[in-house]
Amino acid sequence: MRSAALHATVALFLLSASACSNSASPGDSGNIVPVQGVKVTPQVIQFLAVGETGQLVATISPANATDKAVVWESTDSAVASVDTVGLVTAKAAGSGVFITVFTHDGRHQASANVSVNP
Repeated sequence: MRSAALHATVALFLLSASACSNSASPGDSGNIVPVQGVKVTPQVIQFLAVGETGQLVATISPANATDKAVVWESTDSAVASVDTVGLVTAKAAGSGVFITVFTHDGRHQASANVSVNP
């Protein structure tokens, strides 16, 4: 019984891993261009009032990279939060908050320093 469960688990793992390994779109020849880096601009945002917003932009290199998906995170969402498209919102007074963008493959990241000084 244990052996059958183990085989089923291994089979599911292998199937799910193979399903996620190719991000090429239908009709694509399978030439995947890997991400080599990411840059965030601006690198510093200084808010003068709670409620202000500022837009961060992530630039993936090379420009023809296959997977340009990114994830944004804040080191302190109580001071400055960030949404899924890089829009930063000042929530409370504070400094030293880093908004970081991570590439989908997890290999590259870049940060902006945010302060809120109302």
